[in-house]
Amino acid sequence: MKKRLIVNADDFGIHETVNKAVYRGFESGILTSTSIMAGGRAFDDAVAMAKTMGDIGIGIHLTLVGGLETVLPQAEVPSITWDNGVLCNNYVDLILRDLKGLIRAEDVYNEWDAQIRKILDTGLSVTHIDGHQHMHMWNHFFPIALSLAKKYKIHCMRVPDESLTFGLSFRPKSLFRFSAKNALSLMARNHRDSLKKAGIKSNDHFFGMLYGGHFHEQRMYDAAGKLEAGVTEFMCHPAANSQLMESTFHWGYHGEDELKALLSLRLKNELKEKDVELISYRDL
Repeated sequence: MKKRLIVNADDFGIHETVNKAVYRGFESGILTSTSIMAGGRAFDDAVAMAKTMGDIGIGIHLTLVGGLETVLPQAEVPSITWDNGVLCNNYVDLILRDLKGLIRAEDVYNEWDAQIRKILDTGLSVTHIDGHQHMHMWNHFFPIALSLAKKYKIHCMRVPDESLTFGLSFRPKSLFRFSAKNALSLMARNHRDSLKKAGIKSNDHFFGMLYGGHFHEQRMYDAAGKLEAGVTEFMCHPAANSQLMESTFHWGYHGEDELKALLSLRLKNELKEKDVELISYRDL
């Protein structure tokens, strides 16, 4: 079986500097796919840009976190909007709130449904679904993502199932991230059967969760050397200006380094030498 690689940039539409990086990564680098956020502050700019980018794959980046505004009015989805009327900052806050029974599944469904409709109404051809901070794989939310994928006939979904041994570290800070990565990987892995039964295709392998926001050239090059047969996804978060992103979102991401990785001639040549086919979810 041939080695096939999807290189996907998340958060398209969140900020103009991300949009610029996505454009450059696709036009001049190895980027094949991106995931657009319906509630992103630069959504309209992203849509206009996407329509000039030929056959780039466009996914729907379902969003419940990130401190962003919802597509629906806050009053219609009250259980997922707090902190000054916006989505919470991160997945830990969201999961804790959900475990306390404070998240209404109806609110999640309605908001995600509105996000999908907003994107489809632009006329963009959608290739797949994934989720901001992978919340489409959280056990309580996955059935909602699955039902919406079937409703709108979206035939692919990302499974962020990173190898359980990848990135093993015993340093306290790294160990927490490694443990969280594996917990999500196991959860995602358990959803593969449901996707298969629904006729929804997915990637076989995944890189980018442990290195989220820090997937620089050497790391991407090393991951390219570990590719297995089948379909692998590299998830990345490029930005044309890391400082501008940090001043806005405070995530500690190094988007410029990730953009450099996408534009790396060394990496491009490595993939060519190893006969890796660059694809998007459309090709599944």
